[in-house]
Amino acid sequence: MRKPITLLVSLLAITGLLLTACGPAATPTPQIIVQTAPPVEVTREVVQTQIIAQPTAEPEADKVQIYWYIGLGTGAQAAQIPQEKEFVDKYNATQGEADGIQLIPIIVDNKYARDNLIAQIAAGNAPDIVGPMGTEGRGWFQGAWLDLQPLVDKFNYDVSDIDPAFLEFYQDQGELVGLPFAIFPSALYYNEDLFDEAGLPYPPHKVGEKYLLDGQEVEWNFDTVAEVAKRLTVDANGNDATSPDFDRENIVQYGFEFQWVKDSPRWFSAYFEPFYPVNDKGEAVLSDGQIAAIEWYYNAMWGDQPFLPTQAAMDTDYLGHSNSFNSGHVGMALTHLWYTCCITPPSDATVTVPNWDVAVVPSYNGKITAKMHGDTFGIMKDTRHPDEAFKVYTYLIGEGAADLYKIYGGLPARKSQQADFFKTLDERFAPNEIDWQVFLDMIPYLEVPGHELVLPNVAKAHDAFLQLGSDLRSNPDLDLEARIAQFLADETAIYKEAEASGGN
Repeated sequence: MRKPITLLVSLLAITGLLLTACGPAATPTPQIIVQTAPPVEVTREVVQTQIIAQPTAEPEADKVQIYWYIGLGTGAQAAQIPQEKEFVDKYNATQGEADGIQLIPIIVDNKYARDNLIAQIAAGNAPDIVGPMGTEGRGWFQGAWLDLQPLVDKFNYDVSDIDPAFLEFYQDQGELVGLPFAIFPSALYYNEDLFDEAGLPYPPHKVGEKYLLDGQEVEWNFDTVAEVAKRLTVDANGNDATSPDFDRENIVQYGFEFQWVKDSPRWFSAYFEPFYPVNDKGEAVLSDGQIAAIEWYYNAMWGDQPFLPTQAAMDTDYLGHSNSFNSGHVGMALTHLWYTCCITPPSDATVTVPNWDVAVVPSYNGKITAKMHGDTFGIMKDTRHPDEAFKVYTYLIGEGAADLYKIYGGLPARKSQQADFFKTLDERFAPNEIDWQVFLDMIPYLEVPGHELVLPNVAKAHDAFLQLGSDLRSNPDLDLEARIAQFLADETAIYKEAEASGGN
């Protein structure tokens, strides 16, 4: 057993019941609570952070405990947590019971997961398995992941159903640090009811199709999206953003959102143009397409005809505290397949978007760039039980994968699992019929280089992008040209700091 220590848990972003730490079926399931409270005793050493959901399950003496760290990527959304609890319960009562393993989840809000994991590793208390996480999440911890190839060989694990290109994707300095779990193509989600109300045609579902705007066929690009979004943006008096009577101080419906990919300009600008923001001299640079994306984004919030929610608007009950599209008050949202995790299904009495579908990603300068995420799990080098961790790992991406796809919304990297995945989504959103083929059609348009490639001095560099994004969303009087210039100067200094120290 790992010794208990005192942990102060602060209420910031997740409240109330979060998760139950799980044992066999006959074992009562204690609760994991995030609350404002005096320090409490827990059963796992954890470095104090701003927010963390920490297991209170007592480790079982006859089992090996494998700690699963969730939040570095997806997994900490309120809608996902009960499903993760059910998954862990099921594992512990079946496979875990058979193998003598107790799986214990640790859920950390994504905003704090990176810093918290850094603290755990520094304290010599790294978890065993981390994920799901993308390229960026793994990149923050280069050198911290266990090479899985010896375990693949030891257990004769079958990788014949995995595209060799995916195996290469998860190589880090010659080591296999992950096995493919899920891919997340992008598409444009749209609210059919809001389009019908505005008398607008639905966006195109096929690459190359034109959009019919005012009786004229136009290219489905970001200019067209902006025009459509303005007509979908409505004030309290029913005026859309193109009307001279539009009241921008009383917007009740927005036309467009970069759903959960707006925090960093590096994330949303990848839809305009793929680009790696470091030149051969180790300096920070932005391409013309990235600057155009930043300008488009800023104008969408603060221009004469706004159509995208600002930070203040997003942080409201009305827009679901950032789950904007699912609030029913946003017409279009550009994001990844994983967002299906957090759209309320029609069978739920609280459904706010009963009729929605997906369309192709708009083009920029005649080219479509459909941003792609690829998630996996990693085993940390510091694990005390590599064999048992690998057994859990292969369950997560194998026998248990179908249940996890329901939670995380990822398209299986293994083609043999894809048909069942879409069948599950059909059942979840019935009777609504979604054109899932759009996501498959977007895969060939993924960005190269990828927007999640590791930057020099990665933590500070990432935070500088986040600060730029925060300034864009919060300051209506920003001198955009000066702010971009300042960002490039600051980011270059951050890169050079890593170069001088000889590390990341």
